[in-house]
Amino acid sequence: MKTRTWLIAGLISLSMPVSAGNLFQPVELSDKELAQLRGRYVLPDRIIHFGVTMNTIWQNSAGQTVGALVSLRVDGVAEPSLHVSFTDQPGNGTSIAAGTGQVLGGAGLSNVDGIVQSVRSAGDYNDGLNDLSIVVTNGNSALPAAAGVSWSGSGAFSNAAGDVTVSSQAGGLQIALQAAGQGAALQQIGSTGISQQTSINGSLNTVRNIAALTVALRDRPMGLDLANCTWEQMHALRPTGY
Repeated sequence: MKTRTWLIAGLISLSMPVSAGNLFQPVELSDKELAQLRGRYVLPDRIIHFGVTMNTIWQNSAGQTVGALVSLRVDGVAEPSLHVSFTDQPGNGTSIAAGTGQVLGGAGLSNVDGIVQSVRSAGDYNDGLNDLSIVVTNGNSALPAAAGVSWSGSGAFSNAAGDVTVSSQAGGLQIALQAAGQGAALQQIGSTGISQQTSINGSLNTVRNIAALTVALRDRPMGLDLANCTWEQMHALRPTGY
């Protein structure tokens, strides 16, 4: 028995250098191998809602608020719906002095592909947030209708807090906000990626750049998906799948 135990231990010890060396050694995948990787599939008839929302809001120290909300949604119809609404809050009416801070640099942020999130402040007691979320829900009905007016190609709004413009940019949508004497905010979703940027040169400002991707899936009886989602069906449906 002891001989057998020592033999097994000896074989394991001989194999350790090779296994340990290969276990933690990174292996580079070729482009051909990467091209074969696939994520999980969802059959088209299960998706009952797909939407993207962008919301940019700026509130200064007097409580004056300006902003815009853009909502793009597809609910199983041929044409997607796009709505825009603007935020207007007067505050307490106290005039706000222009900020004296100076934000330097950052020009290269506009040339980055992918996801860019930046908050830069040259003032005091400011609060900035960039947030991007993906929400997947299950149910048998689409989400509530989007608020605001239908998209007409562009939109602009101004009040005491600043100016905000919604426009098409880089194959997507952009919200550009200029806060009166306090700074600027930008949020954009397009072919090059997602950008959320805030630059503050005043004080006591609260800025929010919030984007969300929402997907609602239709409920199905337990086991039904496994019965209908064989590899052959997935492969056949791939050109029209998600």
